[in-house]
Amino acid sequence: MDEILDTQKKIAKQVILFNSIAGLAGSFFLRPVSALWMGLLFGTLISLLNFRLLYLTLNRAVTMAPAKAQKFTTFRYLIRYLLTAVVIVVSLRSPNIHTLGTVIGLLMIKLVVLQQNLFNDSKYFKNIISGKEEK
Repeated sequence: MDEILDTQKKIAKQVILFNSIAGLAGSFFLRPVSALWMGLLFGTLISLLNFRLLYLTLNRAVTMAPAKAQKFTTFRYLIRYLLTAVVIVVSLRSPNIHTLGTVIGLLMIKLVVLQQNLFNDSKYFKNIISGKEEK
């Protein structure tokens, strides 16, 4: 379990770092800057919450019978989607939260996970170029 918690912390730190870089870059192009940072903060916090909820859901579902686990994970999946929809609607309606910042904050965790697990694997790219699949 410590390994999973360490991975979650590592991903969270990298998400915060990448969103800070995105915020600094966006500060040159988007106005008002405070709304951009609020959007990034809002999106980042919700994406990290969703990531944690996903872990808790999967951790609990593996102990259930398959049919019950499917219902449980589907329901939790819908809750996470609803939460994301509420965040986007709030960001669209609030003048103090930049929608683009919110969307970047929500999506950055996906890019970080891809970067850590896919783009750092040199075998993956060699297999793509050579046309070979790992068995």
